[in-house]
Amino acid sequence: METYSHAFFTWALAKHGVKAGRAAGIAGAVGACFPDLPSFAGTAYYIGPAYLRDGWSSMDTERVLDAIYFSGPFGGTGSVLHSAVPVVALLLLYRILRLGPRDRRKILLWFLLGWLGHTIADFFTHVDDVRPLFWPLSNWTWSSPVSYYNSAYYGRQFFLANHGLMLLTMAALLVGRLRRRAGARTP
Repeated sequence: METYSHAFFTWALAKHGVKAGRAAGIAGAVGACFPDLPSFAGTAYYIGPAYLRDGWSSMDTERVLDAIYFSGPFGGTGSVLHSAVPVVALLLLYRILRLGPRDRRKILLWFLLGWLGHTIADFFTHVDDVRPLFWPLSNWTWSSPVSYYNSAYYGRQFFLANHGLMLLTMAALLVGRLRRRAGARTP
């Protein structure tokens, strides 16, 4: 999924779904973006200077994308952050150390849940750019039959469903807000 979709759905679930609050919603959205930070850094590192110097024509797109996502200095970090192992270990530690009462606004919990949600959603929406779900315990990968972007694997349909669901969610939230305001004004 696109990074902004991960963030939106986690925010909506935390703030409006389970009503964990504004801070939890923001923390969840940040956590949902967290696994993609190495990709953003890799894009700036590889594409920024080359584009400014020579434009798009000088880039070997396949090589650059491989460097950004897999083989370059940011690719390994991206693989770690897209693995369920570190985030599940941190969630277990959260539970074992009984951090819940100290995390009153559930900021750390929702950050970790956003991160885990991103990892799971990517597992089901990546076809040719998969990462090992249980790294470093296993290099096993699974290629989903659905891609979030590749039209050969229902990418267009996924895009429409994903963005349609985002629009429906925003519409439902807006209608709810308008109803609450109208109810507050009625004596």
